[in-house]
Amino acid sequence: MCAGCFIHLLADARLKEEQATCPNCRCEISKSLCCRNLAVEKAVSELPSECGFCAQQFPRSLLERHQKEECQDRVTQCKYKRIGCPWQGPFHELTVHEAECTHPTKTGNELMEILDEMDQTRKKEMQLYNSIFSLLSFEKIGYT
Repeated sequence: MCAGCFIHLLADARLKEEQATCPNCRCEISKSLCCRNLAVEKAVSELPSECGFCAQQFPRSLLERHQKEECQDRVTQCKYKRIGCPWQGPFHELTVHEAECTHPTKTGNELMEILDEMDQTRKKEMQLYNSIFSLLSFEKIGYT
């Protein structure tokens, strides 16, 4: 069992206030009873995995770096996003978009309107998050 699944299994059992058990053989599982199998972890890290953006195969150990830094098809955003540019697309199209982006040439009044709209959207999102957080508040959840 990989470390992620192991932690997930222990967390689920703790939330249910039960002893964690193996999904296959039903024996009890705890941190003190388990040990890591480094040979298997190493072998799994070398297995090929497909990039979700370009569909090329990479060893698992290199996939995250490829997807975050190297993949030309990874989704990226315009550097003018902070002043309202909504564009997002593949990394290889970024330089063309930024050269043609109209946001850096907008007037101060136009930018203020865009920023006001962005503030209103963020306020609505925060209200939604706060109401959800309030509904899920530990003190308000009743146990049955």
